[in-house]
Amino acid sequence: PSQGKSETVPAPFPWATDRRAIVHNRRYLLQNNILTIRGRVQCKRCEQEFEMRLDLEEKVAELQEFIQREGDMHDRAPGAWMNPQLPKCSQCGKENSAKPILGSTKKREINWLFLLLSQMLGCCTLDQLRYFCKHAQVHRTGAKNRLLYHTYMNLLKQLVPEWFHA
Repeated sequence: PSQGKSETVPAPFPWATDRRAIVHNRRYLLQNNILTIRGRVQCKRCEQEFEMRLDLEEKVAELQEFIQREGDMHDRAPGAWMNPQLPKCSQCGKENSAKPILGSTKKREINWLFLLLSQMLGCCTLDQLRYFCKHAQVHRTGAKNRLLYHTYMNLLKQLVPEWFHA
Protein backbone atom coordinates (compact mmCIF):
# COMPACT_ATOMS: atom_id res chain seq x y z
CA PRO A 1 0.00 0.00 0.00
CA SER A 2 1.14 3.52 -0.76
CA GLN A 3 2.12 5.93 1.98
CA GLY A 4 0.22 9.13 2.66
CA LYS A 5 -3.35 10.16 2.16
CA SER A 6 -5.91 8.38 0.05
CA GLU A 7 -6.80 9.82 -3.36
CA THR A 8 -10.46 9.59 -2.45
CA VAL A 9 -12.45 10.82 0.52
CA PRO A 10 -16.13 10.50 1.35
CA ALA A 11 -17.84 13.23 -0.71
CA PRO A 12 -18.52 15.98 1.86
CA PHE A 13 -21.42 17.48 -0.15
CA PRO A 14 -23.76 16.25 -2.90
CA TRP A 15 -22.02 18.66 -5.31
CA ALA A 16 -18.54 17.46 -4.40
CA THR A 17 -16.89 14.35 -5.80
CA ASP A 18 -15.01 11.79 -3.75
CA ARG A 19 -11.74 13.39 -4.88
CA ARG A 20 -10.22 16.17 -2.81
CA ALA A 21 -10.93 19.68 -4.16
CA ILE A 22 -12.98 18.39 -7.12
CA VAL A 23 -16.62 19.37 -7.66
CA HIS A 24 -19.19 17.95 -10.05
CA ASN A 25 -19.82 19.85 -13.26
CA ARG A 26 -22.94 21.90 -13.81
CA ARG A 27 -24.47 19.39 -16.20
CA TYR A 28 -24.21 16.64 -13.57
CA LEU A 29 -25.69 18.93 -10.92
CA LEU A 30 -28.64 19.89 -13.13
CA GLN A 31 -29.24 16.27 -14.21
CA ASN A 32 -29.29 15.25 -10.55
CA ASN A 33 -31.56 18.11 -9.55
CA ILE A 34 -28.90 19.76 -7.37
CA LEU A 35 -30.03 23.32 -7.97
CA THR A 36 -29.30 24.88 -4.58
CA ILE A 37 -25.84 24.99 -3.05
CA ARG A 38 -25.79 25.40 0.71
CA GLY A 39 -23.05 26.62 3.01
CA ARG A 40 -22.57 27.59 6.65
CA VAL A 41 -21.67 31.15 7.57
CA GLN A 42 -21.21 33.05 10.81
CA CYS A 43 -21.88 36.71 11.48
CA LYS A 44 -18.82 38.68 12.56
CA ARG A 45 -21.06 40.93 14.67
CA CYS A 46 -23.68 38.77 16.43
CA GLU A 47 -21.68 35.53 15.97
CA GLN A 48 -24.81 33.58 14.98
CA GLU A 49 -24.24 30.71 12.57
CA PHE A 50 -26.70 30.04 9.79
CA GLU A 51 -27.03 28.28 6.48
CA MET A 52 -27.01 30.21 3.22
CA ARG A 53 -28.62 28.82 0.09
CA LEU A 54 -27.40 29.80 -3.35
CA ASP A 55 -29.24 29.24 -6.61
CA LEU A 56 -26.77 27.41 -8.86
CA GLU A 57 -27.88 28.92 -12.17
CA GLU A 58 -28.20 32.46 -10.83
CA LYS A 59 -24.73 32.38 -9.27
CA VAL A 60 -23.10 30.83 -12.35
CA ALA A 61 -24.61 33.65 -14.43
CA GLU A 62 -23.29 36.25 -11.95
CA LEU A 63 -19.80 34.76 -12.15
CA GLN A 64 -19.89 34.74 -15.94
CA GLU A 65 -20.99 38.37 -15.97
CA PHE A 66 -18.29 39.36 -13.46
CA ILE A 67 -15.53 37.64 -15.45
CA GLN A 68 -16.68 39.23 -18.71
CA ARG A 69 -16.76 42.64 -17.02
CA GLU A 70 -13.28 42.20 -15.50
CA GLY A 71 -11.65 41.17 -18.78
CA ASP A 72 -8.04 39.99 -18.68
CA MET A 73 -7.02 39.58 -15.05
CA HIS A 74 -3.36 38.77 -15.84
CA ASP A 75 -3.48 35.64 -13.65
CA ARG A 76 -4.29 37.71 -10.57
CA ALA A 77 -7.49 37.80 -8.57
CA PRO A 78 -9.20 41.21 -8.69
CA GLY A 79 -9.90 43.16 -5.52
CA ALA A 80 -13.49 41.95 -5.36
CA TRP A 81 -12.18 38.38 -5.02
CA MET A 82 -9.29 39.23 -2.70
CA ASN A 83 -11.54 41.13 -0.26
CA PRO A 84 -15.00 39.77 -0.92
CA GLN A 85 -18.15 41.67 -0.05
CA LEU A 86 -19.71 39.44 2.59
CA PRO A 87 -23.42 38.67 2.69
CA LYS A 88 -25.79 40.38 5.09
CA CYS A 89 -26.46 38.52 8.33
CA SER A 90 -29.90 36.93 8.24
CA GLN A 91 -30.05 37.09 12.04
CA CYS A 92 -29.07 40.67 12.98
CA GLY A 93 -29.30 42.33 9.56
CA LYS A 94 -25.73 43.67 9.59
CA GLU A 95 -24.39 44.22 6.06
CA ASN A 96 -21.07 42.69 4.91
CA SER A 97 -20.79 40.47 7.97
CA ALA A 98 -21.54 36.79 7.22
CA LYS A 99 -18.24 34.94 6.76
CA PRO A 100 -18.01 31.34 5.61
CA ILE A 101 -17.11 28.99 8.45
CA LEU A 102 -13.62 27.74 7.61
CA GLY A 103 -11.55 27.87 10.79
CA SER A 104 -12.29 24.46 12.22
CA THR A 105 -13.10 22.83 8.88
CA LYS A 106 -10.83 20.02 7.75
CA LYS A 107 -9.37 20.96 4.38
CA ARG A 108 -10.94 17.96 2.66
CA GLU A 109 -14.35 19.18 3.89
CA ILE A 110 -14.10 22.75 2.60
CA ASN A 111 -17.22 23.66 0.64
CA TRP A 112 -15.39 24.79 -2.51
CA LEU A 113 -18.45 25.17 -4.71
CA PHE A 114 -20.25 27.31 -2.13
CA LEU A 115 -17.17 29.53 -1.81
CA LEU A 116 -16.91 29.83 -5.60
CA LEU A 117 -20.56 30.66 -6.19
CA SER A 118 -20.70 33.13 -3.30
CA GLN A 119 -17.40 34.61 -4.52
CA MET A 120 -15.95 34.21 -1.02
CA LEU A 121 -12.89 32.10 -1.87
CA GLY A 122 -10.87 35.13 -0.75
CA CYS A 123 -11.83 34.21 2.83
CA CYS A 124 -9.60 31.14 2.54
CA THR A 125 -6.12 31.20 4.01
CA LEU A 126 -3.05 30.80 1.83
CA ASP A 127 -2.69 27.30 3.26
CA GLN A 128 -6.26 26.37 2.25
CA LEU A 129 -5.72 27.73 -1.27
CA ARG A 130 -2.47 25.75 -1.56
CA TYR A 131 -4.35 22.62 -0.51
CA PHE A 132 -6.90 23.21 -3.27
CA CYS A 133 -4.21 23.85 -5.87
CA LYS A 134 -2.25 20.77 -4.81
CA HIS A 135 -5.23 18.44 -5.18
CA ALA A 136 -6.51 20.11 -8.34
CA GLN A 137 -3.07 19.73 -9.95
CA VAL A 138 -2.48 23.48 -10.14
CA HIS A 139 0.87 25.19 -9.59
CA ARG A 140 0.72 26.29 -5.96
CA THR A 141 3.45 28.81 -5.34
CA GLY A 142 3.09 32.55 -5.55
CA ALA A 143 1.24 35.39 -3.92
CA LYS A 144 -2.29 34.98 -2.62
CA ASN A 145 -3.81 36.90 -5.54
CA ARG A 146 -2.33 34.37 -8.00
CA LEU A 147 -3.36 31.31 -5.99
CA LEU A 148 -6.83 32.76 -5.57
CA TYR A 149 -7.11 33.46 -9.30
CA HIS A 150 -6.03 29.89 -10.12
CA THR A 151 -8.47 28.49 -7.56
CA TYR A 152 -11.36 30.43 -9.12
CA MET A 153 -10.38 29.45 -12.65
CA ASN A 154 -9.84 25.80 -11.82
CA LEU A 155 -13.17 25.52 -10.00
CA LEU A 156 -14.88 27.19 -12.95
CA LYS A 157 -13.21 24.69 -15.31
CA GLN A 158 -14.59 21.89 -13.16
CA LEU A 159 -18.06 23.41 -12.94
CA VAL A 160 -18.52 24.85 -16.43
CA PRO A 161 -15.87 23.23 -18.65
CA GLU A 162 -17.73 24.43 -21.75
CA TRP A 163 -16.59 28.01 -20.99
CA PHE A 164 -12.99 26.97 -21.61
CA HIS A 165 -13.30 25.15 -24.93
CA ALA A 166 -12.24 27.11 -27.95
